Formats: sequence, C-alpha cells, structure tokens
Amino acid sequence: MSLEKIELSAPPDVEEHGGVEILRLFICNGALTLSMQRAFEQPEMWGRLLAELAMQVAQVYTHETAMSAEEALAELRVALESGLDRVTFDPPPIN
Repeated sequence: MSLEKIELSAPPDVEEHGGVEILRLFICNGALTLSMQRAFEQPEMWGRLLAELAMQVAQVYTHETAMSAEEALAELRVALESGLDRVTFDPPPIN
C-alpha cells in the first residue's frame, strides 16, 4: 500500500485569475473521501455543478476511449440515478 498522495494541479485559469476550491475528492483504500464547503446559497447550484461535471467527464471518455460523449453521459446518468435511489440518511440522535 502506497502512502503517496497524488494531487492534480489547479486549472490554468485559476492559476492566472485565482479562485475558491469548493470540493476535493480522493480515492483512499478503495473508497471515496472528500472535503468540501457549501459554497452556494441553494442546493440547485450543486445540481448544475454535477451536470457540468458529468458533461466534462463524458468528454474525457470521448478523448481517451472509443466511447462517444453521448454514450458516456448515458452511462453516467444511469449510475447517478441508481446511486441517488440508494441514498439514505441516518436519523438524528435522540437526546
């Protein structure tokens, strides 16, 4: 097991103009781990952010595999909807 932390660089426009990091994701021991800040007043902005992220992920698959952006986006949509259907929230502790 490697203890090396591998990080991405900030995008070039952030290096030039600055910006605020709102989300950092890592895979650690086979699981997703993250740190974040709320960043937006309304949750709908996170939905827009997730849609933009899905589009960019689909484009990466287009450039790096034989998959089209439409195929990749369709697979992402199915997995996202399936994942959201499984979301549960633990009830708050009773004091």
